[in-house]
Amino acid sequence: DPADYGTSLFYADIVWAFQTGITASCGAGRFCPSASVTREQMASFLVRALNLPPAPRDFFSDDAGSPHQGDINRLAASGITTGCTATTFCPTSGVTRGQMASFLARAFGLPAASRDFFTDDAGSIHQNDINRLATSGITTGCSPTTFCPRSVVTRGEMVAFLHRAMT
Repeated sequence: DPADYGTSLFYADIVWAFQTGITASCGAGRFCPSASVTREQMASFLVRALNLPPAPRDFFSDDAGSPHQGDINRLAASGITTGCTATTFCPTSGVTRGQMASFLARAFGLPAASRDFFTDDAGSIHQNDINRLATSGITTGCSPTTFCPRSVVTRGEMVAFLHRAMT
């Protein structure tokens, strides 16, 4: 076990992610639970979690040379992402909590929500997907009334979201 997650709030989620093969260390035998997740890393987390098939083509012009390029293309082929533009994925950008909500809502086909759970997502293009996550029990927000949609997702949060979505 990587030494850096023994006291993490996400300890059980991290153990689950290692045991299921969804994640590996961030290097030097560590998990780095408080490190930000990049879009390319998130693609690999989702591809491993969902066991997505290989993609028939290259979808984006800015992922060449990325060790996650194949997974980025698998995510695009599955319809989980359309990129940050029509031709780019922005692989090294951090994933916001709002973006993660949309990725997960599409990946798991989450049902529509019947109410608005949070006060800080009004006007966000991710608002409906954020509420889908709350309806499905995947999130309770960063507080009882807020989701923090513009905050970048950490590795610990990422595996917690996946763990809840898959169990």
